[in-house]
Amino acid sequence: MTQIKDLFTEAKKVIASFKEKDAQLDKQEQELHAELAVLQEEMTNNILATEEATVTELVYLKIQSKDIIQKTEIIKVLLEELEEERTALKLEFAPQYSRVLGQAKTHEYNATKIAEKYKYQMLKEIADIGKQMQTQYFEIAPDIDEVIKDSKVLGQYPRFAYAYNYDNYKPSFSWFDKAVVSKNEVLSATGGHIPEGVKEPQEQDVK
Repeated sequence: MTQIKDLFTEAKKVIASFKEKDAQLDKQEQELHAELAVLQEEMTNNILATEEATVTELVYLKIQSKDIIQKTEIIKVLLEELEEERTALKLEFAPQYSRVLGQAKTHEYNATKIAEKYKYQMLKEIADIGKQMQTQYFEIAPDIDEVIKDSKVLGQYPRFAYAYNYDNYKPSFSWFDKAVVSKNEVLSATGGHIPEGVKEPQEQDVK
């Protein structure tokens, strides 16, 4: 498999910086939610206590309830402010993300050049084999033609006229598509996917 260099070295640095600051906000959020849970439990206990409280205790419980409500409201405001800080942090880092993503040198990897390279290699290898087959046939063609292309031989075996000639001695080729590789297949590969139906061929001798 072709290994490419890390395209996102700088991007990872910026992401790490963002995550570090975002983690601080997460910690504050967790602490606020934990405090909110404690207050909710205190409020539940307060409500239950009022059911059997004396007048004196009821006054105290009402004061306590008011204090819990005030603290709860403050925490909710802090959570809203924290969400605003998180949005501000994202707005701060968005241009940095854009900058480092734009620096990724994807242009260094050109699928067109790869396709052209292997197209040339493929056709050259096929042409080399075809040329050798043609050369070998041409070496014996005069001797073959002297016999099987004789008019009397052809009279008895007419198919010899087209069955044995240079056109019959080429590398075999069976392909049902219009092209060996289509544009859509290459585009699929650029997305990291082997196109559906394309399978790795079994290794075999070209002879």
